[in-house]
Amino acid sequence: MQTRRIFRDGHLERTTMGTTELSSLVRDPNSNCWGWLDLTHEDAAMIEKLARKLDLHELAVEDAFSEHERPKIMRYNSHMLLTVTESNVDEREGEVALSRLTAFIMPRLIVTVRDDEFPIERVEKRVADNDDLAEHGVAFILWALLDVLVDDHIATLDRLDDITEELSRELFEEDGDMIDLQRRAFGFRRSIARMRHATIPLREVVTTLVRRDTQLVPPELQPYFADVYDHTLHAADWTESLRDQISNVLETNVALQGNRMNLIMKQVTSWAAIIAVPTAITGFFGQNLEFFGFGTQWGAWMSVGLIVVSSLALWLTFKKQDWL
Repeated sequence: MQTRRIFRDGHLERTTMGTTELSSLVRDPNSNCWGWLDLTHEDAAMIEKLARKLDLHELAVEDAFSEHERPKIMRYNSHMLLTVTESNVDEREGEVALSRLTAFIMPRLIVTVRDDEFPIERVEKRVADNDDLAEHGVAFILWALLDVLVDDHIATLDRLDDITEELSRELFEEDGDMIDLQRRAFGFRRSIARMRHATIPLREVVTTLVRRDTQLVPPELQPYFADVYDHTLHAADWTESLRDQISNVLETNVALQGNRMNLIMKQVTSWAAIIAVPTAITGFFGQNLEFFGFGTQWGAWMSVGLIVVSSLALWLTFKKQDWL
């Protein structure tokens, strides 16, 4: 699906234009227009055609189709390349999915190439709601794009934080399923790793954009990008905090299982000691030797009494030591 927008004097003028006409218009030094062309990865033929017309670097075009590019911004002779990832989370499982967008940034044209799942409708709404900023050119689209992106990261991290709290509470439930908890915690750690992939490099990207030496962001938009940068820092720090929390959950789970195992071993050892007493006494009185009380009724009762008293004494001792 392709979306074309032309802005003239800060106002949206028309949304249908051929790519040849569009590229010629925005590259005309006497033109007061700038444009935004949005494409998906299904428009590979169109992207290759634009690459030839707009002199896009072959490595930049290759990055637009790569599935494993980290968020970054790079400068080429005729354009800049921006790669970002958007996040969303499954509310029930806590599984994080990332969708990718690559932007070719030129003085009066921005071309975005994205996954189908990327929420471009929300970016378009952000653009429509803030059309008074359209006079600032392609930096306006960049701001709307990054603002939506960081908002999604914050929402995802908020949900992941709730899941972390749930896992922490389940750690100390007596009837909790520790195996299931550990499985979910390991899955959750993968989600945190995906969020680190999306948020940590984004901090460097926004830092590069807000630097004045790039001459990409006009002074009027600097406060808006500074706000995005602040939220980006918050998302990156939150991701690191969640990473530490889930590590603590896994370590605590292992420690609690070790404690439970030690308690079980103490109980087993205590009962083994108690059982060993009557075994020892009956073994002693079962010798084929004449000893005090041998072959008498009161000798039998004496052995039974020793078993009861010794076992009870051990049971009370272990109970007092909280081994039973």
